[in-house]
Amino acid sequence: MIIEELRALIATPMKNEAVKQAYLFSCFCGLRISDIIGLKWGNVHVDNGQYRLEVVMQKTKEPIYLPLSPEALRWMPERGAKSAEDAVFDLPSTTHINILLKPWAKEAGIDKRFSFHGFRHTFATMMLTLGADLYTTSKLLGHTDVKMTQVYAKIVNRKKDEAVNLVNGLFD
Repeated sequence: MIIEELRALIATPMKNEAVKQAYLFSCFCGLRISDIIGLKWGNVHVDNGQYRLEVVMQKTKEPIYLPLSPEALRWMPERGAKSAEDAVFDLPSTTHINILLKPWAKEAGIDKRFSFHGFRHTFATMMLTLGADLYTTSKLLGHTDVKMTQVYAKIVNRKKDEAVNLVNGLFD
């Protein structure tokens, strides 16, 4: 369901394009809203063609080095003439961001509780569902303890249970 929801959000216009870009960027890199707001162009580095973020996470105060996929890069705005100290995303307040997200989600056909923080769940679940291991996913999220990431593994295990039961009743 996560991938279908992301496709719907990508296809649905939003009133504030910067908020849409920041939200989708977050879905593909896992940064918290506080880290997205604090992200500066000086945090973006290119190493042998691989884009990376070097940030100190607001919540944990821990530095992380986060490689960016082409899908994440797709949602980053163009740098243009901005300096290393300029923000990557030009965003309104967190409260206003969450107000903008709700009608966008509804327009995309998503009828569940929807906030910016949910993108971290989307990112983690997507990584584990697509085959990333728990430890790597934990490091990508900036978790200091892999136990914090195990909650997402439970979601993936439930999906496995659902998958194997798809054949039930087919051969009666």
